[in-house]
Amino acid sequence: MSEPEVALAFTADPWVEELHRHLSDHGGARVRSIVVEPGILLEESYDVLVVGHRWAPLTRALVGDVRARGRAVLGVYDREERASRKHLVTLGVDAIVESDAGVDGFVRAIIGAAGKRPEQAAEPPRPADGRAGSLVVVGGPPGAGRTEVAIGLGAACARRYSVALVDADDVAPSVAQRLHLPIEPNLRTAIDAVEHGRGDLDSCVMPDPRSGLSIVAGVPNPGAWAQVRPGEVIRVIDRLADAADIVVADGAGSLEEIGGSASRGRFATARALVAAADVLVAVCDGSPHGLTRLLAWVVDARGLAVETPMVVVVNRAPAARFRRGELYDEITGSFDASEVVFLPYERRVSDASWNGEMIRNTAFTRLVARVADAVAAVPRRMRDASILDVAS
Repeated sequence: MSEPEVALAFTADPWVEELHRHLSDHGGARVRSIVVEPGILLEESYDVLVVGHRWAPLTRALVGDVRARGRAVLGVYDREERASRKHLVTLGVDAIVESDAGVDGFVRAIIGAAGKRPEQAAEPPRPADGRAGSLVVVGGPPGAGRTEVAIGLGAACARRYSVALVDADDVAPSVAQRLHLPIEPNLRTAIDAVEHGRGDLDSCVMPDPRSGLSIVAGVPNPGAWAQVRPGEVIRVIDRLADAADIVVADGAGSLEEIGGSASRGRFATARALVAAADVLVAVCDGSPHGLTRLLAWVVDARGLAVETPMVVVVNRAPAARFRRGELYDEITGSFDASEVVFLPYERRVSDASWNGEMIRNTAFTRLVARVADAVAAVPRRMRDASILDVAS
């Protein structure tokens, strides 16, 4: 039997370096890669993932994804931390070994785990177009009224379909605040349910009888962005789409690749949403400045999703037909938009926002229904597997 190939998750634990050196010098197994970011685990070819219980990205969902590709997971626990062994068992790893087992013990455990690799995945990975429902991502430059459009669009779609509205904005989450809903449960608790099995995803969804929407509130504050990984958000959306015909996600604001305190960029979640979307709804302010900001946003969005259909919503549009015509010509002459819809400024929209109410029977709602028609008319696109590269 040839030596098994190993992906070794990097942590500061002494056994990691000791095992790496031993396998490099003496064999028994071959280290294929040292893993820092989890995205590589779904791309590389190897037999066994060796991972310690302290590795932050290790979740039940990640273990399931690795095993679904026919690879075994060997968990390493600390004998002095009694909960660590139970934690690994709960995650569903194939085998476990003590961190003080010694290199010979590790090699035996790796070979044993490699022998447990399933010939066929117990949970086959989703195909490229495997999301059951459609994902409609509402984005655009900040300050254009994107959240109001997302809520109205979700409510309009909910008249014909089952719709989940997810506040995935990690810069200014505001769906719950706009509708006077509690901020818990929220996206963070939904991620805990999907990734770690802590609770049930259904209990993280708030039904709103006023709109017919099932709502997942945003993170409690913008400072929580570093605690939420883009891939986790996409997996929550995919799970919601198993039950909902349409998932409307609010949160694709700024798309620049700006580094942060974590290993990913500050706006990585927004970028992942754009890359994963079946339809993009781009919202801009109805002014020359708003149009300029929209065009800059579209350049970034098209770099992530070249062919995704895009519906443009010009919010607080001027009443003058001539000015609307100028905006329309500039938009349609600059990029391919499936539809351009102008929403007028209405005082009743502002009043509803102050009171936490739904907007009803106005020009705004009638025109947002037109956006819903445009979204529903767009055929589902085949999602490319490389989307996961953005969402890791």
